[in-house]
Amino acid sequence: MLKTIRMKLLLPILCAIIMGSLIIGIVGYRLAADIVIGAFEEDGVRSASYLREYMDMVISKAELDLSALSVAPSVKYLLQGDEASEELVEGYIMALVDQHGIYNSITILNTKGIIVASTSGSTGGDRSNREYFQDNMKGLFHISGVELSRQTGRLATFISIPIRNMDDGAIIGAALTVIRLEELNARYVVPVNLLGSHGYAMVVSGEGEIIAHRDENMILDPGNEERSETDGIVTEETRKHLLTVTEGGGSIAFNTTMDGVNFRAFAERSHYTDWYAVVICPISEFYEAAYGLAWTTAILIIAVILFIMVIILIAVNGVTKALSTTIRYADTVEKGELDTQLYVKRDDEVGVLADSLRGMVGKLKTMIDEAKATSATIMAGINYASKIQGDLLPKNQAFNKAFKDYSIIWKPRDIVGGDIFWLKNFEGGTILCVCDCTGHGAPGAMLTMLVVSAFEDMVNESNCHDTAGIIFNLEQRLVDGFGVEALEKGLAGADIHDGCDLAVLFIKKDGAINLSSANMPVFICNGKEVNHIKGQRLCIGEGILKNKDEIKTVFIPACRDNKYYIASDGLFDQPGGKEKIIPFGYRQFKEIILKNHNESQDIISDKIWTAFEDYRGFEPRVDDLELITFKP
Repeated sequence: MLKTIRMKLLLPILCAIIMGSLIIGIVGYRLAADIVIGAFEEDGVRSASYLREYMDMVISKAELDLSALSVAPSVKYLLQGDEASEELVEGYIMALVDQHGIYNSITILNTKGIIVASTSGSTGGDRSNREYFQDNMKGLFHISGVELSRQTGRLATFISIPIRNMDDGAIIGAALTVIRLEELNARYVVPVNLLGSHGYAMVVSGEGEIIAHRDENMILDPGNEERSETDGIVTEETRKHLLTVTEGGGSIAFNTTMDGVNFRAFAERSHYTDWYAVVICPISEFYEAAYGLAWTTAILIIAVILFIMVIILIAVNGVTKALSTTIRYADTVEKGELDTQLYVKRDDEVGVLADSLRGMVGKLKTMIDEAKATSATIMAGINYASKIQGDLLPKNQAFNKAFKDYSIIWKPRDIVGGDIFWLKNFEGGTILCVCDCTGHGAPGAMLTMLVVSAFEDMVNESNCHDTAGIIFNLEQRLVDGFGVEALEKGLAGADIHDGCDLAVLFIKKDGAINLSSANMPVFICNGKEVNHIKGQRLCIGEGILKNKDEIKTVFIPACRDNKYYIASDGLFDQPGGKEKIIPFGYRQFKEIILKNHNESQDIISDKIWTAFEDYRGFEPRVDDLELITFKP
């Protein structure tokens, strides 16, 4: 019966297909031409918009780079007269110029217009009379028009921003970069094509000057006296069309004439300056390509119609529509739109599929809601754990009582971490323990609580001077706490490797120090040299130590010039720099503490942190970090 109905439908449908094909063959060409021309118009508008976005991206990237540079602590120090920061700043801006070939140079100026750092070697030059500097001193962002670079003799544009003090917002200088327009042309303008090779792009200023063009002879060249006044300038007709485009007003399309040739043009204005991204194509080639493609499009339309008719004959029972609806629903679910409704009610296999899919989505929504609730609970617990861990740290009053000057940097990689320090004052002196426990995050934090609890319980007035004994007793606590058996049969006898690296210092009232260290470096700087005590190669918590005599105690006589620095490996092992894989290491650290020995401990620590962050760049932190410094 179903087959007979289909056969009865087939003959009139085939006749309709033949007649429809003839009609489409007659009128389809024109319709296709209109559609194709409209598509070409959209392609022209889109190309102009893309070129404008690339052009604005260059300006925006320059502004962002200058903004990031302006808040760098090293730049602030340089503008405040710290000549030691000049090398670091010049290295930073030289890296930006090397990384982005579109920058000709980057310059830092103080409030007097004097260059304090520059990639062009012009340090000391006076730019106080330049328009960009005067705008910056008024707190304004500046982008120049098209200018001839005095340094290169090529077209360029200048972008500069004021540099403000982060504390009070006062302007303390300016940052300037020079954009190479020839590089902008090569990267973003020359590659743009419309209709294959028929159309091309250019960038025009608000004065009608051609800034970028695939033919370099068409670009404005104010330094070339052999060229006429109209070379590198668009026609007045074209300029009038461009001036109708407002900032952020989208693209326009218009016909214009240049050098006796009629063009179809598409343009969009920059969001930052009065530049225009323009894509043009000779009108004759534009419509020739359009009509050629129109024939192909008309033929394809006919073929598609024939194909659709065949599909309709095969799928007269409507299953395709229901199945297509179900598939689209599955696609929206895949994109995360779980609230979309599936309106398919059938009593066949497609209906069963739709019911199963609806049930699956319902269960998925329930699972997602439960996961969100669980995640929120976990984060709340971790945040509270961070508060508890912070409460374990010694109070500032204890440090103030123990030392003439001190500084602390304690920065877990995650919300909580495995680095901890403990200090307690006794009648005979002060005990300081700096620990780097195994792991970071929540596991490391739990271990720090056990370590601090052990210190509180076992260190007292009678044994506080015995630094080796404190480390040995901590080893025994960890071994007992984790159930680690002594390694009498080699490493295979160990059940667990949780423990810590640490340095224990007993600072006597006269400034002399007893020091014992397990894998924790201690640095002593007297203003003339830096003494690096690496510590013994011991891992506390593995159950290897038999008695405290295996732990060395170093006696450091009192010296009024001595300053002490203890840091975890989260400082020294951090990769960064140009290679992105070389660790921060000890060299920079030692140079900073020796060079700034006469500064306060807070200032020295700030310089260490600034150097660390500049070196790290955008690389993620690899470990927790703590740095304890003090002067007895």
